Amino acid sequence: MFTLDQRGTKIIHEIKYHGVKEVLGDLKLWLERSEGFREFLEDSILVPVPLHWRRRRKRGFNQSLWIARGLAKELGSKVEVMDCMKRVRNTPTQTTMEKKARKKNVKNAFALTPGLCLDSNHRIVLIDDVFTTGATLDACAQAWSESGVKKVDIATLGRG
Repeated sequence: MFTLDQRGTKIIHEIKYHGVKEVLGDLKLWLERSEGFREFLEDSILVPVPLHWRRRRKRGFNQSLWIARGLAKELGSKVEVMDCMKRVRNTPTQTTMEKKARKKNVKNAFALTPGLCLDSNHRIVLIDDVFTTGATLDACAQAWSESGVKKVDIATLGRG
């Protein structure tokens, strides 16, 4: 797992709660200041954590997709973004939940897009805005594991 650090909190709030995509223009500087992050992402497929279609329609965007695309813009041909997961259950927000409740909330909530063909040796890096308990990212990684992918890494902008 790789997390930029607490400096990511401001960017996360601006994106997630205010839809301010422009703050991602600072990702280049963040990558330069976060030793090893660029190298960690290279030669991987960046997969944003999906929102349920109802939440995405209400919010108007998926911040994890924006982050993945912003990182890919800075890394160029060294990464690929694939929006290839779906949230199959519309789960309630986890903001106030404890770890055990979060894990139960997202259990079996994610799936890979039907018909997705990837070599199981591809390096998958799940992209999310924040790592709190890891329940969401664990549930996403489980979907990849069930499809035969051998290793799934995660990267977030911040830690909650």
